[in-house]
Order: sequence, then C-alpha cells, then structure tokens
Amino acid sequence: MLFSSLIFLTLALPIIWGGSLALPNRWQNAWLLLVSVIVYAWGGVSYTAVLLGSILMNYVVGLQLTGLHKRRWLIVGVIANLTTLAVFKYTMFAVGEANDLLRMIRIPAFELPKIALPLGISFYTFQAMSYLVDTYRGATPPQRNIFRLGLYISFFPQLIAGPIVRYQDMDRQISERQRSWEMTAEGIRRFLVGLVKKVLIANTLATVADEIFALDFGTMDALTAWAGAVLYAGQIYYDFSGYSDMAIGLGMLFGFRLPENFNYPYASKSIREFWRRWHITLGAWFRDYLYVPLGGSRDGYWRTMRNLLLVFLATGFWHGAAWAFVLWGLWHGLFIVLERQRWWPGGNVVYAFVVVLLGWVLFRTESAALAGDYYLAMFGLNGDTVAFDWGFYWNLELTVVGMVALVGAFGGGTLVYRKYVEVRQANSKYVEVRQNVSKRINTDNPAPKTKALYQFLDIIHLFTLLTLFLLCLNALVNNALNPFIYFRF
Repeated sequence: MLFSSLIFLTLALPIIWGGSLALPNRWQNAWLLLVSVIVYAWGGVSYTAVLLGSILMNYVVGLQLTGLHKRRWLIVGVIANLTTLAVFKYTMFAVGEANDLLRMIRIPAFELPKIALPLGISFYTFQAMSYLVDTYRGATPPQRNIFRLGLYISFFPQLIAGPIVRYQDMDRQISERQRSWEMTAEGIRRFLVGLVKKVLIANTLATVADEIFALDFGTMDALTAWAGAVLYAGQIYYDFSGYSDMAIGLGMLFGFRLPENFNYPYASKSIREFWRRWHITLGAWFRDYLYVPLGGSRDGYWRTMRNLLLVFLATGFWHGAAWAFVLWGLWHGLFIVLERQRWWPGGNVVYAFVVVLLGWVLFRTESAALAGDYYLAMFGLNGDTVAFDWGFYWNLELTVVGMVALVGAFGGGTLVYRKYVEVRQANSKYVEVRQNVSKRINTDNPAPKTKALYQFLDIIHLFTLLTLFLLCLNALVNNALNPFIYFRF
C-alpha cells in the first residue's frame, strides 16, 4: 500500500493512528505488528507467508547465537536469508542467462519460471541479517519475544523501502518509548514534506521523463537525452527521499525515531561523498557487514581497491537482477577507486553530478544495450534526429516544479526552514526570560512584539502545509501516474 495513495491517506492512516492513540501502552506493539502485516498483505497476500517465515526463521536462529555453535548458526541464518532473497529476486535472471548459454550450444532451454518479487524483500532481509550478525557479535542480546522481533522486521513505515534500521536502534524503542505532541507535530510535518516531494515533484517530473525514455534512442537529439537524464535524476531523488521522509514522519507518529536516509546527495563534490548522502542506511549496511569483514582498508592498497569494487558490485546487484544494475554499481565503485588516487582531478559538484547522471541512465533503462544507445544520443553521435515536442509538455506547472526541485535538491528550502526554527526557538527563550524578569520585579512588562510575529509565521507555516496537502490530494485524484521506483527492489 503506497503511502501516497488515497486509500492510505484517507482510510488506512486515520484508522492505524487513531487505534494507536486509543489503545493503552501495553497493546501498542501488538497493534502495530497487526497493522504492519495487514498493510504488507494489501500488496500481495500470498507473499505475506514469506515475511512471516523470515520472522520465524530469524527468531529461531537468533536464540542460538549465544551458544557454543553460534558461528554455525550464524552461517545457517545468513544462508537462509540470502537463499530466500535469491529464489524470489534472482531465479528468473539466472535461468534467463543460463538459457542464453544453452541456445549458443544448441541445447533446449529451460522454461522461464514466473516468480513475482515480494515487496520489500531486499530491505527486510538485510534488516534481519543485521540482527543476526549483531547478536552474534554480542552487540545486542537475542530477542526472546517473537512479537517484538516481528515488529522490528515488519514495522510498516520502513518495511517496504527502508530506511534499513539496526536492531539495537529499535530494541529500546520497541520496549519502551515516549510520545509527545512536539514529536507528533514534527512527524506530521515530516510526512507532509515527503508527500509533497513524492506527489507534487517526483510525479510531475516523471510525466516528461517517462515520455523521453519511451522514445527511440537512435533518433534522439542530445538536448532531449540530457534533459531526460536530468528529469529522471530529479524524479528518483524526490521519489525515494520523499518516501523516506514519509517513513520517518510515520515513525514519529508512533514514537519511533528512524535514521535519516538522505542528505542532499546532489550537493556532493565526489562520488565518495555522494554515497555518504544517498541511501545512507544501505551504504552503512554494506560498510559494516561487507566492507569491514572483507578487511576494509586494513590489508594494503590493492585489497582495499578490491574490497571497494566488491562492495559496489554487491550494491548494484542488490538493486536488481540485471547486468545494467551490476554495471551501475561498478560505475560508482570505479570512481570511488579513482578518487583515492592523488592524481585524480575530480572534486566539485559538477563532476560528481555528471558521473551520477550518467549512471542513472543504466539504472533507468535496466539494459546495457539500451543505455549504450542513450549515451550515443547524449553525446550527439546519432545521425538523423527527431526533435522532442517540448511545447506539448513544458507548461507553467513543470516550470515551477522544476525550479523548486532544483533549489530543494541542494538544500535551499531546508536551510531557510532550519534558520526559521533556530530563530523561533531563540525568540521563545528570549520571551520566557523577559516574562520571568517581569514577574520578579512585579511589572506588567509585556512579551516582545516579535512574539506576535512568530505566532503569525506559525499560522502561515500551518496554512502552507495544509494547502500543500490539499494540492497533493487533488493531484492524486486527477492523475493516475503515481509510481514508486524502489518498490521493485
């Protein structure tokens, strides 16, 4: 169930949040576990058994990770998780590649199996494996309550698309957490910001990006090709970061603080910095559970380079069962290796953005051959080209959204909001001090006039969020285009 869908916004969320507010604390976890399974089952009832099986398997294995044979049990748990992921995500890819080889030597091919990909399996499988590894390392005790472990793995705000949360970060919050109106208000604001990113920005950019990528790349001109890549870069950023904002905001509504997943990645000056800002929790997962166990940077120059390339090979393959994703991962890994060389000249925002942009072509086309054709168009290597009908698509709405997207991608809007909050908090403290002084000297000295100003700004802020929410509802009612890119991973 998409968080940006009308049924979630108008029916599911009010019921889930209302039930949470009405129930006593001792029933909160049970309620959230129940609704998490229901929300997941909404997208595919048959694959809910895979999620429940993952919870049960990891619970049983986790209990064995403090005994004499804990290493064997860890291997069993990791293999079981990876096997489940491989069966559902990579079987069709493996059979398809095997069939290509068999056809080359004129051997009858296998029938290609039809296996649907369960929603969020890549995310909750990685979460479960982090729980097993951390328990094995002694970083956290095994969870003996299967329902609490089940809530950790299936918590609906971040179940389908992250952020990927460490168990030790959730354990205390599952056991005991505090809710406040301040946290609730911030959660609502964060959710609405994410909704605006997804519905008003990502979906708008997608309308033109999809049209461009549906064209014949062989007759595409360079301007159109670069514009399509830029539009897709904006779409995927606002699509994914918006969904992460909604997940973080929903978590706050129920008393959970989920980790940040984005920090203006397009403002990066290197690919290394980009991966500290993009999909932060996935990068941290690969660092802690693959790069460091491989040896990290401890075993010399060449092994460090090898480890980096292996990590990004795995990162690409995690995103999808296609060679284009593998190449996309290696593309980023290559530049991270190059950036470790003293002679490498890269080191500015334009360089990093162009490298990321070229990588997104592989990501969007999901085909190395199609990506090659698109690169030819980008660099003006096509012969006869057909101009794109920009007049049909480019209107006032797209112009405004494009400008907002450009400013927002580099942190402009958030910097203004943060400054407002800082000044607002400083003013509140000033008002409090003035009032306390007034009471001590028995005067009727009123609060500063700026108090009224900030109260007015608070009303404007609330009115703006409400207006944007209504615009989102209007867009969802009148526009059927509401994809979410990372649901496929």
